[in-house]
Amino acid sequence: MTIEISAELRDLINADLASAPMVREETVQKVLEGANIEIGHLMIYLLPIAAKYARTPISHFNVGAVAQGMGLSLYLGSNMEFPGEALSFCVHGEQSATNHAWIKGETGLQSLAVNAAPCGYCRQFLYEISTATKGFQILLKKYPKQPDNYDYTMYPLTHYLPDAFGPGDLNIKARLMQPEDHGLSIASSDPLAQAALQAANASYSPYTKDFCGVALEANKKIFAGRYAENAAYNPSMSPLESALAIMNMTEKEGVNYNITRAVLVESNAIISQKDATEDVLKSVAKGVTLEYYQAS
Repeated sequence: MTIEISAELRDLINADLASAPMVREETVQKVLEGANIEIGHLMIYLLPIAAKYARTPISHFNVGAVAQGMGLSLYLGSNMEFPGEALSFCVHGEQSATNHAWIKGETGLQSLAVNAAPCGYCRQFLYEISTATKGFQILLKKYPKQPDNYDYTMYPLTHYLPDAFGPGDLNIKARLMQPEDHGLSIASSDPLAQAALQAANASYSPYTKDFCGVALEANKKIFAGRYAENAAYNPSMSPLESALAIMNMTEKEGVNYNITRAVLVESNAIISQKDATEDVLKSVAKGVTLEYYQAS
């Protein structure tokens, strides 16, 4: 089906996107009522906009994703690649949208639209979230070669990941996006260090207890990211990836990194993010030395 979104409604959407790549609940409600469409149609409509934020110097394959929080708010995400680094450091579009919603305070997702079927890595990553087995839906454009057709397919995540392995198999009750407060502290009162500490306290690390967060100073702003661990280990999202993803989705598309400081705060655990963070930082912020705090 084609959809008609009036100039007035487009202006409302664009006003939200101008401040942050998300569409607020009240705006979504007005668009759904004014255009007489389902939220899935709006999510498909937003995918090309989300894909514009992609950074793909290696693959040149831009992925856009749109996550619906527990209400009607919609959060955009896109993929990111880092030349000179291992491909395992790439941020997938589905991760970016989930991370965006999580950092904005969402405690789960109802659905996620993406412009290509999620890869196995992303299916495993998404299976960690709090609503993964509670009706969480994946939306795909039904006719991808018809740009003005917004019909979509909708299946639960479990349809794409049968016989899944997840936190329950390791007797873990916690889930990604559930509120966390690990009670960590550091001696420094520096605002950037405190932002990293706050991210560490909200991080999700039930398998290694490596509660950690990264804060970046760029363009005179602070961008904080949280570690998101996974039962299958490899799809875990590092705190630096989280911070870079939220920075990319908060700043205007195509902005330079312009990172001037970086702080990592982590607990004393059986693993550490320090070496990996320093390595990737070299590729996005040459000359910036990682400031490191071990929390108590």
